[in-house]
Amino acid sequence: MSGPLGFERRDGRNLLIVASVITILVAAVTSGPLGFRLSVGVSAAVISSIAFIASTLVINRYKPDHW
Repeated sequence: MSGPLGFERRDGRNLLIVASVITILVAAVTSGPLGFRLSVGVSAAVISSIAFIASTLVINRYKPDHW
């Protein structure tokens, strides 16, 4: 069952996974104090999440019916 704008439940789960992985990876490879590393990781996750949401909505909108 899709929610508003065609965003499905599994899309939300995938978004959470992507944001978590991006946060952990960016925080791990960034140098500096822990607070700075976490803020950079969260910022990168927000940017990645926006791109993920946009691409998911476009795919859900224009995908063929047989998918």
